[in-house]
This record gives sequence, structure tokens and C-alpha cells, in this order.
Amino acid sequence: MKSKYFILALCIPFCITGCEDDPDNPDLSDSNVVIIDDDISEVTSWSGDSVYIIKKYDFYVENTLTIEAGAVIKFHPTEGPYMMLGGSGTVIANGTVSKPIIFTSYKDDEHGGDSNGDEDASEPAAKDWGEINTNDMNGSRFSYCEFYYGGNSIYNATLTIYGANIHVKNCLFVNNDGGYGSSAGDIGVLDATNAGSGTLITNNIFYNNKRPLSVNTAFDLDDSNIFHNPADAEESNTYNGIFVETIDDIAESRSWSETEVAFVIDDNDWWIYNGATLILANDVVLKFKSDSEVVLDDGSSSISNYNGSGVFFTSYKDDTHKGDTNGDGNATQAGAGDWNGIYDNQTSGYVTWTNILYN
Repeated sequence: MKSKYFILALCIPFCITGCEDDPDNPDLSDSNVVIIDDDISEVTSWSGDSVYIIKKYDFYVENTLTIEAGAVIKFHPTEGPYMMLGGSGTVIANGTVSKPIIFTSYKDDEHGGDSNGDEDASEPAAKDWGEINTNDMNGSRFSYCEFYYGGNSIYNATLTIYGANIHVKNCLFVNNDGGYGSSAGDIGVLDATNAGSGTLITNNIFYNNKRPLSVNTAFDLDDSNIFHNPADAEESNTYNGIFVETIDDIAESRSWSETEVAFVIDDNDWWIYNGATLILANDVVLKFKSDSEVVLDDGSSSISNYNGSGVFFTSYKDDTHKGDTNGDGNATQAGAGDWNGIYDNQTSGYVTWTNILYN
């Protein structure tokens, strides 16, 4: 009997770390798999040749975390679905074209292997994990990163930019949720509605999400982001637009240049204040939800290039300009009175530009 107990004792640790049938205990025999079960409190670097599995609920980055190109970060659906910044937390995640940094689901076998040890028994899907939230910490960098299967957060975002001087460049957002929509605002998988000055969102790709991007009026937006699969233009996003948080009016000049999709406004009293200008590139379209209205404090000069080639101010239901932004196919049609219009505070009346439709 004594020898039997000795043999059993040897078997127990082998089964704990090596049984691929147990989804809560992946095969850790690979030294490149690292379980993260504590907060980041010191300056830390994650290696580009490793898979990191977040298994701490309320996981906080409270110091500088540098993630090297090629690293894969997976989020456990119940034990570690979030990454939150706090203290003096900053994430520096600079991948490369050939070695992007991956943020994905614990169930995702394509990136980093079969981490949950169930072979093909489970498939990844949107909302498998929550979000990365910069939480009013400044200066994080996400470059050549790929985000998959997130959005199981309060507002269904996968990456929430909350803070100043944060850059998101050359990143890919695919198969996330971004489904939160309400009269208080619509939230995309990349949520910059609380972003501060110095925010930079450029050269990113969004497809197979619900809402791709939500912004505020604190920063400019160029024409470099792509809102479809570059390999298949039919793969876009359900509500394929840029959703603008308009709690803050435009108090300083702002430039919008995106031409692939429309900017969506939902505010019945959205002001462009005296001395500020909204600068629109040619072919920019603004779509307005029900009862929305723009007030021009300085009259027509409040919107630069308001009459530019291809510039339109139209209904959220208007599918003929920048596509089916409200995601309902042909269920609704644009019509007169869909939104209020553009009010000139200098003349105390609504402007009647020919490119204003369905107001």
C-alpha cells in the first residue's frame, strides 16, 4: 500500500499541469505560456515569444507594461476578462507588420494555440472577454495590435481610450461586439468618447464588429482608417459609421476627414461655439438621428467646406450616402422630418443649403 500512495503522489502534479481535457488547466508544459494572476505593480516587460493568459479578475496595470512584438495575450472569460489601468499604469504595445501583438479570447486556437485544452470543442466569439480600459491614465501606445472577440463590458467596447495622449495606430479590430446603443450615446469596439487631447487614431482596420468606432470632439480624425475587410469589401460592420459623443460641444476647431463612412450625430442641441470651426474634407457625410440639431454660433462660417464636393448633412436612415449606417437593410427609408436641421444663431433661422437632406 505504501508504494501505491507513492506512485499516486507522482501522478497528481502531472495531471494538474498536463491534462489537455481540463479547460481550466491548460497544458503549461510549454515554457512560453505564462499565467497572469496578479496585478502589474512594477515596471514589467512581456516577451514577444510568449502567450500570456489573464486569469485575475479586476486585473490592474499600475505601472509601465511594455509588450513586445509577437506576444499573444488571452483573456479568461470569467477569471480574467479585463485589463484596467490604474496608479501610474501605461501600456506600451508596439508590434510590427510581421509580428503583431494579439489580444484575444481564451478559446482562440488560431492565435497562441489551444490554450484552454479542449481542441475543437469550443469556438471563439464576440464578447468572449471584456475590454482593455486606459481608465484616465495618459500616454499608452497600441501599434500593430490585433483585437479579437472582445466586448463583454458594460458598454460593449473592446478597447476604451479614457485619457490623453493615447495612440492607436495600424491596429486590427475583428469579430468584436460594439453593440451598445442608447439615447445617451452609441459605443464602438474602439471607444474614444472619453479621450483627451493628443489622441491619435490612424490607419486602423475594422470589420465584422457591430459598431466600429465612437469618438468625441477632443481630437481630429483623418481619412486613414478602413471600415471593411481589405480582402473582401462586403465584410464591413453592422452599424458602419463613426458615432460621435456630443455631450461636449465643439469649443475649438476640429477637423474631420473620414470619407468611407459617415459621422453619426445624436443631439438635439449640438453647438459649434463662437470662434470654433468644424473643418470638413470633401466627401465627408454627417448623418443625424431623430430630433438632432446643430447650432452654428458664428453662422455658416462655423463649418468650413460645408458646401464642398460630396459633403452632405442627412438622415441616419439615408442608405444612399455612405451606406446602411443604421444597420437595418431596407427596413426603414429616409424621409422629410427625420431630423431637425442646422440652425444659424446669427440669423436666428435654419440654413437651407442644398446638401441638407431629410430635415
